[in-house]
Amino acid sequence: MNKLALGLVAVLALLGVSFAAQKESSFSGIITDRYCAKANSHEMMMKRHNSPTTKECIPACVKAGGAYVLLDPATKTIYELDDQKKPAPFAEQNVKVTGTYDKATQTIHVSGITATK
Repeated sequence: MNKLALGLVAVLALLGVSFAAQKESSFSGIITDRYCAKANSHEMMMKRHNSPTTKECIPACVKAGGAYVLLDPATKTIYELDDQKKPAPFAEQNVKVTGTYDKATQTIHVSGITATK
């Protein structure tokens, strides 16, 4: 009887975890860096890093300790990205990021990124 009760508790716990799992969503915006997104401009950081273009500024800011983020220009929302390798080739591009969103940390757990027009 004890084994049956333990088994039932384990099954219920696993079911609870599976229902709590978040669904993947899509997020659209521009891949940029945290510093410039918060400043709403690349101008200051382009001068600081001696970067002639925003495309060169973004990886320079990341290399200096920043992070790649997704900026939704329509809502001015900045989403942190947990994966810093996947967004690197998409700097300054319009993209669609798929993944799960953690509201508490405002972070997207990235499963994929594709360029959009």
